[in-house]
Amino acid sequence: MNDGMTTSLVVMAVSLAVMALVQVGLIIAAIIVVRKALAAVADLQREVRPLIEKANRIADEAQRTSSLVTLQMERVDGLMATTATRLDNTLGIVQHAMSGPVGQGVAAVKAVQAAVSVLRDWKGRRRRHSHDDEDALFVG
Repeated sequence: MNDGMTTSLVVMAVSLAVMALVQVGLIIAAIIVVRKALAAVADLQREVRPLIEKANRIADEAQRTSSLVTLQMERVDGLMATTATRLDNTLGIVQHAMSGPVGQGVAAVKAVQAAVSVLRDWKGRRRRHSHDDEDALFVG
């Protein structure tokens, strides 16, 4: 049985050595794969970093532009509100003036215009009557 045991021990030793070599080979292959993966990640980071920086600059610029647009819209809104208030005040003043002294002045001017119109109309009728009288006397 010694020979059988020796043979078994040799087979087991060889199997153990093969298994150890396979495990070492797998560890070396894993290390190589991890190194390649890390190199690929580093390359990807180098290539993506400028794009990320550019995207950050674009986002910052968009935020700044948005802030400026908001500020300008607030200014325009204030300007429109001020203009509307001033226009309302001006129209109130004009309306008050038209119903007050200016309105009375306009009424007086219209009364004078009406009087002048009546006088012109009256003069025009007198002239027509005098022409009618002269036409009746004319023998021709």
